[in-house]
Amino acid sequence: MGTPHFLLIPYPILGHVNPLIHLSQILAKHGCKITFLNTEFSHKRLNTTGVGLDNLKGSGIRFVTLPDGLCPEDDRTDQKKVALSIKTTMPSVLPRLIQDVNALDVNNKITCIVVTLSMAWALKVGHSLGIKRALLWPASATSLALCDFIPRLIHDGIIDSFGIPVKRQEIQISPNMPIIDTENFPWRGNDKVQFDHLVQEMQTMKLGEWWLCNSTYDLEPAMFSISPRLLPIGPLMASDDSNYKSSYWEEDTTCMEWLDQQQPQSVVYVSFGSLAVMDPNQFKELALGLDLIDKPFVWVIRPSNDNKVNVNAYPHFHGSKGKIISWAPQKKILNHPSLACFVSHCGWNSTVEGVCGGIPFLCWPFSKDQLVNKSYICNVWKVGVGLDKDEHGIISKDEIRKKVEQLLEDEDIKARSLNLKELTMNNIAKGGESSKNLDRFMNWAMQ
Repeated sequence: MGTPHFLLIPYPILGHVNPLIHLSQILAKHGCKITFLNTEFSHKRLNTTGVGLDNLKGSGIRFVTLPDGLCPEDDRTDQKKVALSIKTTMPSVLPRLIQDVNALDVNNKITCIVVTLSMAWALKVGHSLGIKRALLWPASATSLALCDFIPRLIHDGIIDSFGIPVKRQEIQISPNMPIIDTENFPWRGNDKVQFDHLVQEMQTMKLGEWWLCNSTYDLEPAMFSISPRLLPIGPLMASDDSNYKSSYWEEDTTCMEWLDQQQPQSVVYVSFGSLAVMDPNQFKELALGLDLIDKPFVWVIRPSNDNKVNVNAYPHFHGSKGKIISWAPQKKILNHPSLACFVSHCGWNSTVEGVCGGIPFLCWPFSKDQLVNKSYICNVWKVGVGLDKDEHGIISKDEIRKKVEQLLEDEDIKARSLNLKELTMNNIAKGGESSKNLDRFMNWAMQ
């Protein structure tokens, strides 16, 4: 039995890159050899943020790149275009890259490929080369199960071949699983091309002998009985001694000194992740809502393409009690004693980070799996509340103020949040369930 050598290949968005980087750091600490493959474009962006991938050089992680097949001027916010280009250009060049990596250390060749969603083609390459294969699913185990059940949902007449619910209803795909509104399926909003891509991905992903999840038995107990290949190894966290800032944008760390000056449990943190886009009217309403709340706040407004945030574009917004930043050291913020609640889009990585901070949620989901995650936060774990839209489909400033006040007065939610934090963090302690699963995975990769 030699040392396992992992080749990790994320789809080039932060919600996929970061969990895979965290997994790489953990595997490297256990003495595994790590080669991490980014697209050239993504790698460059991750290194322009001042404290990017170069800071991981001493950690035993080696970075390699391949082109994504697009031209420099192509719009890489068009995920359909990126996924298709990768799928048509990278499979033919990956075997050569594996050969080159293996030639550098013939006694320590790549033994296992780990990919995220939309990179399942690499599992085919691994299969043809006789290399072990695994998937790291970047969302919840529940959304993985839902996507895996698509053929059954079509067969049972719950959705059509476009992924659209035949009628709105609530279903339960297995006992103990939360009831899911068919409007909230993770592929909601996908067109036929994206839906077919997902169905094909789920088939190809079956070449992965393990489906690793950034989750725990406590967070989604029913899910892990569905498939023996599902293995919870979460919560995946950046190690505290890591200098790596996992972002395409420069983090604004001045907010930490500002947080130090605030009262305990007083600050409202607002962040909608790296992809969500908000309608301008809704954006204004949020700004006015933050003004109405008599609390300090940290609001993350991602840079636009020209990298400037122009708050003056919102003339009625005073923002005097708050701090607006372009990108946040989120894990540090969520663990800061002055934090009171997290206004979140409920992306899975943010959800797990909020849970691990013991912070109550105000849920503002936009799309995909975020609606399912919201139902866990509000209905299953009961550590947050949702926001309701008015008749124009807008979440009003008064609704924002009302729900923040309701959340901050709810001692039961605060207590449950702290309890869930403890349960979740216990999984990665020595002897915890996720730690044991990770050992199982590494031992399998060694054989």
